[in-house]
Amino acid sequence: MMPASRRRTRPVIAWAFYDVSSSTWAALLPSLFGVYFVQGLASGRADATALWGIVAALSFGIAGVLAPFVGAFVDTRGRWLGPLAAATALCSLSTVALALAGPAAMALTTALFVAAQVGYTLAASLYDSLVRRVADASKIGRVSAFGWASGLCGGIVAILAAIAIVRVAPAEAQVARLDEVFLLAGLLYAALAVPALLGLRGLARESRTGEPPVAPARDAGTTVWNTLRHWRRHREPFRFLAGYYFINDALVTLVVFVAIILRERFGLTVEGLLWLALLYHAIAAPATLAFGLGADRWGPRRTTFAMVAILAAAVVLLALGTARTTPVAVVALLGLVYGSIQAVSRSWLSQLATPGKAAELFGFNATAGRLSAAVGPLAFSAVATATGSDSAAILSLLAFLAVGVAILSTLPARGPIAAPPALLSRSAPHRN
Repeated sequence: MMPASRRRTRPVIAWAFYDVSSSTWAALLPSLFGVYFVQGLASGRADATALWGIVAALSFGIAGVLAPFVGAFVDTRGRWLGPLAAATALCSLSTVALALAGPAAMALTTALFVAAQVGYTLAASLYDSLVRRVADASKIGRVSAFGWASGLCGGIVAILAAIAIVRVAPAEAQVARLDEVFLLAGLLYAALAVPALLGLRGLARESRTGEPPVAPARDAGTTVWNTLRHWRRHREPFRFLAGYYFINDALVTLVVFVAIILRERFGLTVEGLLWLALLYHAIAAPATLAFGLGADRWGPRRTTFAMVAILAAAVVLLALGTARTTPVAVVALLGLVYGSIQAVSRSWLSQLATPGKAAELFGFNATAGRLSAAVGPLAFSAVATATGSDSAAILSLLAFLAVGVAILSTLPARGPIAAPPALLSRSAPHRN
């Protein structure tokens, strides 16, 4: 029989390894596809950047609408491994297909990117909801950070491989090599996700033990509607989602536009952008672990507010900085907090979530994140068009951060929640 300590550790490792697989996609697609779209698919069009904002908003919006229904479907049926695998397949296969379609098929390539983004978002919301199943209640923050930091290591590997692909081409031809980078991202995601999903099978069997009979799939829609009708029963999670909506608006808008801004303002090549991405990951991995420990020690609210202050400094520097070192400084600041904010937020929501509603509430978390992401690029483009200044559009993100902090400050500063029944049933109290 497998020792108890190994039974507790194995799900954490498998869960974190899935973050490694998905992060190979996240490290390359969201920001680099914007460059590929503006300077490849829509090259020569005056409205290329604005059009990219619309595409990004569409992909985030569709994912945000679907996420709570998928989460409720998982909660009512008590089975999450199959939906997680299906969302993973949608993302990886769509990514491989868009890479093969190439820049000549603009409509098809764009539609495949939207499908890939939807698959990635649905998979991420299901994956995030599992943190309560794999982590001891007193260590949710550090386990969440461990998963995020592990994922950043996967991103580093993907970026190094992408640099090797693009650097053999001259600077003016590097955008054309991005389809090979996207092919790499799709294949890496699929190849690394398979062992992670296999490793999670034991946790999936444990999740089904003692659960009620499988509910019809149509009950997912009813469940979502009832949750919205009776939102006061989940007042704190929904208040958290409202605050996170505004902070995430700034986060995702930066992802959508930062590579384009740095390339246009500072003349960076694709290889230069990849080296900056590598710097981000190298800083983000230890920073995420540190902030995760801080969240367990000082609480997620205080830790989040400290990270938002650093993010605000990065926004101001990106908007007003003109020195040649500005891109490095901006990326270093983002590396400190970008992933850390999301990892701590994941652990914070897991503490607030009602038992038996975790996947659905994380689906609403994806909704808040992706619908805000849909609004963010559109608002950014609107401010930039109205003022004629990208700097003004960047500074407008500070308002979103301020509103988010104001809402989150109304939540109680609480310690870790009591462990859910699945965790209490484990015999030994040691770390998973």
